[in-house]
Amino acid sequence: MRIRRIGVGDFAVSDDSYRRPDAERPCPHSSFPIARSLRRGLIVTLLAGASVAQAAERFPDGRLPPVDAPASAYGSDIRPGSDGRPNADDLAGIAERQRQQGHPILALQLAERVLDYAPDNAQARRTQISSLSNLGAYARANRLRERFQPDWPAATQARFDADVTTAAIRHGVQEQARQERRQRYAVRQRALQATLAELNANLAGFAPDSDAARRTRFDRLVVLDRLDLHAQAIADYESLMGDGVEVPAYAQAAVADAYLARRHPEQAATLYRQVIEAQTTPSLEIRTGYYYALIESEQYDRAAKLLADIDSSTPAWRSRANPKTPPVPNWERSEVDRLQILDATYRNHESEALARAERMQTHAPRNTDAINALATAQRARGWYDRAQLTTELAAAYAPRDRSARLNMAENAQDREDFPLWQAMIEPLAAQFPNDSAVRRNHLEWQDRDHFSLEGQGTFGRSRGGDAVNGSRDYQYRLRLNSPWFAGSYRVFAEQLTQWSAYDEGAERENRQGFGIERQWRRMHWWAAVSGDRLQDDVGLELGWSQWLNDRWQYQLRTQTESPETPLRAEGQDLDGQLYQAQLTWRQNESRQATLTLGALDISDGNLRSDLSADLTQRVQASAHHQTRLIGSLSAEHNSQPETAYYNPENLRSAGVALEHDWLTWRRYNHALTQNFSLGAADEWEQGYGSATGLDATYGHTWQLTRTWSLNYGVGWGSHDYEGEREKRWFGQLGFEGVL
Repeated sequence: MRIRRIGVGDFAVSDDSYRRPDAERPCPHSSFPIARSLRRGLIVTLLAGASVAQAAERFPDGRLPPVDAPASAYGSDIRPGSDGRPNADDLAGIAERQRQQGHPILALQLAERVLDYAPDNAQARRTQISSLSNLGAYARANRLRERFQPDWPAATQARFDADVTTAAIRHGVQEQARQERRQRYAVRQRALQATLAELNANLAGFAPDSDAARRTRFDRLVVLDRLDLHAQAIADYESLMGDGVEVPAYAQAAVADAYLARRHPEQAATLYRQVIEAQTTPSLEIRTGYYYALIESEQYDRAAKLLADIDSSTPAWRSRANPKTPPVPNWERSEVDRLQILDATYRNHESEALARAERMQTHAPRNTDAINALATAQRARGWYDRAQLTTELAAAYAPRDRSARLNMAENAQDREDFPLWQAMIEPLAAQFPNDSAVRRNHLEWQDRDHFSLEGQGTFGRSRGGDAVNGSRDYQYRLRLNSPWFAGSYRVFAEQLTQWSAYDEGAERENRQGFGIERQWRRMHWWAAVSGDRLQDDVGLELGWSQWLNDRWQYQLRTQTESPETPLRAEGQDLDGQLYQAQLTWRQNESRQATLTLGALDISDGNLRSDLSADLTQRVQASAHHQTRLIGSLSAEHNSQPETAYYNPENLRSAGVALEHDWLTWRRYNHALTQNFSLGAADEWEQGYGSATGLDATYGHTWQLTRTWSLNYGVGWGSHDYEGEREKRWFGQLGFEGVL
């Protein structure tokens, strides 16, 4: 708190104490949305720091003379009264000057000392009421004002009215926090909405350039932010700055919250830093807001230093002055622990986040915040079934809790439990329209009511061989998906084109198809028919996929007139029927293995059977970089190797590839990621022996909006086919989005 020195007969106080106890933070970029709720305790009162002001020279030790001391004890300019006490008017004037100099406690003591023997002294009464107001005791000050109705300047009365409204703001903030804790969200804003109306009425009645009007404009910034009227708060702040008004720290902190909520993290970070520099001991909430502003500005190094400082300065226990009294828990520690869980997740350190969340939940097994944090960490690792059980536990303890309900909605989305997702997110969206995490999840639910489009194309040019790709080749695939209907069904239309130029001529396949699919509770089936204008070579595709649990998935697929039939075989009016089975084991986000068994029965009597296995291990991860190492084995056998298309009797391959994704730039729903890959393999072909195969690619992935992305890149490969080295350059272009 800082007491401001103003004119005679007036009073003011700058208070940094009322701050947002439950600030909803936008969820930074990540594959899993997170609802970030910071629960704060009750607001610190103005009384906490008022007595620390240094006394004036008249009272160098900050103490008044004894009650029965003569007038000379107060100073040589104080006259004695007729009863031996100090002259009441002189002492009342000293009291008012002490208040104006920033010493309201001394002023209050002096004024009440005068009133003890001169209860009708008007100046002492005015100083008493003003000092109480300065100290935040608005209720008592207002009672005295209504009882004695002192005669003071209109400016002073306006300041008093402004301070009474400040008390109402403080009460509204406390009431909001109390209703939040009780999950009574529908009524949590009522008190603050009433104070906003009171602030607006005060502004209409105060002189535009008065201290009371400025103070009211500052307080209004706080209320606007707490009512999630962030755009209005920013507009009012910028108007104040345009008028050359210096905004105090407590109001700057509210505006910083508003800038962060409106996705202006750089401006928010600047204001948070100014508030922190202006305060001796900035609150945890302000430092946490600064942390989020740095994260959302992609300044992870600075955020790490700030979080380390927050961690070191927030002990688990609050000590007491009496060493014989046991310490009390520090409620802020749990906030820091949850912030460290989120920080690890933001940096793609999911195992660390889970370990922290498990420790936190062990220490507070019935705390819903800890349980929700654990569920979020489990979901980040891809353990959706496990996260569901954890989320159900939180919902059992606090069925109306916003975070638990949002966790339930997000987990239902990942588990493809669409009826539950709808049942959870739609009431949340109606109840919390300004919550960024709720809003994002609701938009993703609404995406299901729209058409979507996806496409991918590759264009290549080869030198030195003609066995597989030809001298030039391209292929592209377009797919249009309908909105989902009946909960989990949609239809789709596809266009697939393949073309290659061989020595003997070009071959082309052009297929159109239509299908239907159902996706629900991590099960997926689809059926489609396709052919050249749906007249020639019409084929059928059927597929089924299912996750058995968080670790195991299997997929079965069959195609008649399979597009995987070699183009040269298609050119000879041959067709192939594909049978494929795939088994996936996924330990977590960092390790996955896949086994695939397939057979392509070509109509010339050749049966092409293949077996492949790969293991993916993420070897490095940070906020902007991820690196994966992929090992692969494959074997292929053809029952009739003597054909007009590339068809060796046996093929073997063992390879390793390194993939790296560099998130180069990000701004909420917009991002650029650079993709690199290098691969090498030992490839063996019967009749020709072993040779080294090499592959390299480089590309960009743009997240253009929340729902649209674009990818493109170039690649190079060098492989031996029938003893001839083929070198191929290619480019690729793809996109996907919601219409």
